[in-house]
Order: sequence, then structure tokens, then C-alpha cells
Amino acid sequence: KNAVVIGGGFIGLETAENLFERGINVSLVELAPHILPGFDEEIALYAQNYMIEKGVNIYTSEKAVAIKGEGKVEKVITDKRELDADLVIMSVGVRPNVDIAKKLGVEIGTTGAIKVNEYMETNIQDVYAVGDCAEITNLITGKPAWYPMGSTANKMGRVAGININGEDEKDSLKGVLGTTVVKLFDLNAAKTGLSEKAAKKEGYDVISVIVPGNDKAHYYPGYRMIITKLIADKATHKVLGAQVIGEGVVDKPIDIIATAITLGAKVEDLEKLDLAYAPPFSMAMSTTIVAANVLLNKIKGKVETISPVELKERLDEVVVLDVRDEASHMISSIPGSVNIFSEELYMRADELDKDKETVLVCKVGKNAYLAYLDLKKMGFKNVKILEGGMTAYPYEKE
Repeated sequence: KNAVVIGGGFIGLETAENLFERGINVSLVELAPHILPGFDEEIALYAQNYMIEKGVNIYTSEKAVAIKGEGKVEKVITDKRELDADLVIMSVGVRPNVDIAKKLGVEIGTTGAIKVNEYMETNIQDVYAVGDCAEITNLITGKPAWYPMGSTANKMGRVAGININGEDEKDSLKGVLGTTVVKLFDLNAAKTGLSEKAAKKEGYDVISVIVPGNDKAHYYPGYRMIITKLIADKATHKVLGAQVIGEGVVDKPIDIIATAITLGAKVEDLEKLDLAYAPPFSMAMSTTIVAANVLLNKIKGKVETISPVELKERLDEVVVLDVRDEASHMISSIPGSVNIFSEELYMRADELDKDKETVLVCKVGKNAYLAYLDLKKMGFKNVKILEGGMTAYPYEKE
């Protein structure tokens, strides 16, 4: 009746979904502050909130310390609570199996996996290593990385197979981006390249945007919302990574961006891609291109934005102005926000303090942008737009 999954990565989350679909009460315990540790906070929390709404109990920033029972498992003990359990799934990650390599004298890399070159050769002649036991290069940073994924393993295997076969021209794999995708109930999440957090750690001057859009034309039956987070280097405009989440199609846009990054694309290149369009397949201007347009506007200083993470940290310092209609504001809003419908801004602007930093909020960001232009005309200098609006805001609402 009760299952506890320990670990909030892909395998743990997929297992939790499948157990829940079998009618089992599922609790998931994750040591990190949110599930999907490789994703940025806003995107991961969107998925986390979704799974909680579905009925999965999720406990983050929590450590499993013991499994108890008489003859069979009965409880999982964490550092904060006790959870009833008839079944426990351990999904706390994997480590590269390098014991045989060590005995052979094969060099182990900085990630703890076997060090190989682009031909999958180790430091010992005629000894190759591929798959989850071996390192690969990150295409963006040029540094050793470890991606234990089937897609990467198969590419490495093909390269090694060709080279072991002794063909005239060696095959090589310069690196990968860690592109990945996961399905959680009806929600899909994908990422490629560096997260914002990882890019900052690598020393990039990061600029990013969060942009909701539709996977198909909004008037076509079955369209779904997806949210794109696009990450770039502010100095060079080179695309560093992306994350896409929603109930719509996410693998297509993430594969487009992965291809663009592999070819060294800048945001301007992404903006001009000639992508296939018909209402059943995409908006006339795809979500990828829209996200690139918004990011370029931000890079060029045409618009100032604030991310959900930053807004949450600064709620006490700014005025949050919700420009949706009163009914929408009453249904769900950011705590402490002021509500002035966008069409009433000119009449009610004197209710606002021009000297205070003002953050504009709407459903997805479009109406907030129009209100942004209006306030700028009226002399408001310190105005920002909440990226993704209420759609992408994953924190407490009232």
C-alpha cells in the first residue's frame, strides 16, 4: 500500500509515477533542495509542484537515514520524519564501475570514470572504454564530464567499434552536451548544455530568459503550453544551454537547441532558424525563436526582466504589480502584490511610487511587457517584467 522512493532523479521520478499509477501511496525523499537536480530551480520546482498536485508526496532537503521493520520493511526514517513503507526503491544515483580498469593500470579521470580520448582509447594501447564507466568531453566547456546515459554510451560504442575494426580513417567523438528528456505523468521536461547554475560556476557572464509558449498554434485542437528557459553568454551571445518543460512537445525544441549549440550558434542564429511551420506542429514563430527574440531584447537593453528565483528572494524590496484583471488576481496571485488592470494604468498610475522598483506580472509576460512600455512613457524608470509570468512562477501563491 505504501512505497518510498529515495532519490529524485529521472529513475526515481519515473518509478514514483509508475507505482502511483498502480494505486500505491508513494512518498519520494530527495536530499537536494528540489527534484531533478541537474535542472535549474524554477524548472525543477515546476515539475515538483506538478507531481505533488498529482498526488505524489515529495520531501526535499531531507535525508533518509534508516529502513526499519520486523522481517519486512515497515518504515523509512529520515532526518525529519517517519514514512510508512511496504516497499523501498533506492534510486540515489550511480558510480562508474572502474575496478577492472584500475587493476589493468588504466588511467582514471577527474570525474572518477575511465579517462579516454576522442577515439575512446585509454592510456594503454588496444584498451578501449565506452559507456557509463568512461568519461566524455563536455562540448561547451571542453572539460571532462560523465554522462551515464544510453544515448551517449551508444555513440561511444560505435566510435570504439569502428576504431577497433582498424578502418583506414579513425572515427572520433569530440564530446556531448548531456541532452536528456523525461516524462512525468503528462508533463515532459528536457534539457541540453549548461544550466544557469553550472554556467555561472564555469565563469560565464550568464544571461537567461524564461518564456512560455504553445507547442502548436493556439487555435489548433490539442495545443499545450511549454516553458522555455534559454541560457547564453552575455559577452559573446553564444547559446550555452536550455531547459523546456510542459505538457506539450519538448523534445523537438530541445533537439533544435542542442543542434544549434553543437554548431556554435549565437542567440542571433537561433532567432533566424528556418523551422517547419503548420498549425498542427508549431506556432508560426516557434517557442525556440520567441525565446531567442526575448533574450536578444534583454541583451540589447530593450527590456528589463527578473527571474522567479530573484523575485522570490527580493519580494520584500520591490512592488509587485499584477496587471491582470481582478478576477484572475483573486484566483491566484503572488503574496503582497498590488492589482491594477493594464487597461486602467493610465488612470491609476498615481497610486504607484515612481521611485520604487516595480515588477510587472501577468499570465505569461506579454501584457506585462505592454504595461512596461506604458509605465516607461509615464516616467517610471525602475520597472521590470517577471519572466514567464504566473505560469512559470513556482513558489507560494495566495
